[in-house]
This record gives sequence, structure tokens and C-alpha cells, in this order.
Amino acid sequence: MNTVDIAFLKKIPIFTGLTDDQLARVMRIMNVRSVDTGASIIREHEHGTDMFILLAGEVEVSKTLLLKIAGRGLDQRDKMLQKLSANDYAFFGEMGLFDDRSVRSASIVALTPCDIAVITKEDFFRLAEGDTAIGYTILKNIVRILSVRLEKNNRDVLKLTTALSLALER
Repeated sequence: MNTVDIAFLKKIPIFTGLTDDQLARVMRIMNVRSVDTGASIIREHEHGTDMFILLAGEVEVSKTLLLKIAGRGLDQRDKMLQKLSANDYAFFGEMGLFDDRSVRSASIVALTPCDIAVITKEDFFRLAEGDTAIGYTILKNIVRILSVRLEKNNRDVLKLTTALSLALER
């Protein structure tokens, strides 16, 4: 898939509520790239300002864990958090659009050959400022999605903190 399809974009949560004409305008700022199996799309802790939409293929999202192992010191390992496919209508890197000092919170590696659409920060804000209806809709969707993710992460941290506290009491 070297082109972007409006019907596919309609299913991506950040584009909910956009008309076909508005989606066509968004498509014009997308650069489609092919990525080989095993290639890094995003590297955790690196600076980045582009957002990506997975058009075809499957990727793995992972974070680095630092473990203290008795007698061996610190060990760094990647922990796979989830797999995403184009069938999930996945997008990632959106946080990089908003903070010039932002670093990537996870790594994303292609598990299969992938096609991705890249939207640069500059192109996104030029479009959003030029067509405020598009900008408002996409930003509202991103905020809603990030809020849901933050609530889930807060619940996960509470569960892990509780489990650790109980384990330490024994």
C-alpha cells in the first residue's frame, strides 16, 4: 500500500468526525514510507516530532526495563508492551507533536514489512492553523485518546504499587 485510502483513515480514532474533504486535506500532508522487518520506527528516549499511522503490517511497542540482578549488577532489557497491526488502525508518536523537548516514551519496531504514513509537526500545525475545524477535531480526538491512556496507566501503576507493597510486607 503506497497510497492512503480515505475509507481506511475514517477508521483511525484521531480522524473521527472529519469529512471526506477534510481527510483529503490531511492526506496531502502525509508522506508514506515502507519499513523493513526489524527496522526501528521510533526509539525510546530519542527526540522526535513526527506522528505515524500504521497503514500495513505489524509493529511491536516496547519499553526498556532496568533490573538489578543479584551478583551481576544492573541488567537492561526490553519489555514488549503490545503488538499493533494495521487492522488496529494504529497511530503513534502523537505526543511528539506538542513539546519541542519531548522524547519518545517507547520503542516501535516493525515485526513485518510495514507501510507508515508520516505527519511532521510543522505540516500538522500548518494544516491545523489553516483549517481550524480540522485542527480542532484532531486535537480534541488526541486529547480524548491520551486521557483514556493516562487513566489506564494510572490504574496500572496503582495495581503494581499495591502488589509491590503487599510483596514487601511478607
